[in-house]
Amino acid sequence: MKNSFRILSLICVTFSLFGFQCVKEKEGIGPLLKGKLSVAGWCKNYTITLLEGDLSSRQVENKWTDSQTGITYRKAFHLANHCDFPDHIREGDEFYFRVISRGSDSCFTCTGYYPSPAKAIAIRVQ
Repeated sequence: MKNSFRILSLICVTFSLFGFQCVKEKEGIGPLLKGKLSVAGWCKNYTITLLEGDLSSRQVENKWTDSQTGITYRKAFHLANHCDFPDHIREGDEFYFRVISRGSDSCFTCTGYYPSPAKAIAIRVQ
C-alpha cells in the first residue's frame, strides 16, 4: 500500500512539474502604434485616432463624426479599456500604444453617455 501511494505521488509530482506548464499570454506584443486622444468625452467615453501604424478597417472607423461637435475624425476608435488608460493623458495628447486582447474592467466610472465610434479597441499605452 505504501509503495502504491509513493508511486502515485511521484506520478502527480512529475505531471505537475513537466506536464502542465502554464503559459502566460503576452499582451501587447504587436506593432507599436501612435495615437491621439481626440475626444475625451465625459465618463471616459474616449475616442482615439490612429496617427501612425496600420489597423484594419474592422478595428477602426475610417471616418467618424462627433455628433456633439460636428468634427469628423479619420481612423477613429472607442477606447475599450478605460480603466487601464493613464490619467495624465489629456485631450489632444499624442502617445504610443499596442493593441491588447482585453483590459481591466475593475474601476468605477459613471454611466453617462458621450458619442463615440462603434468600433472599440483595448490598448496598452507604452
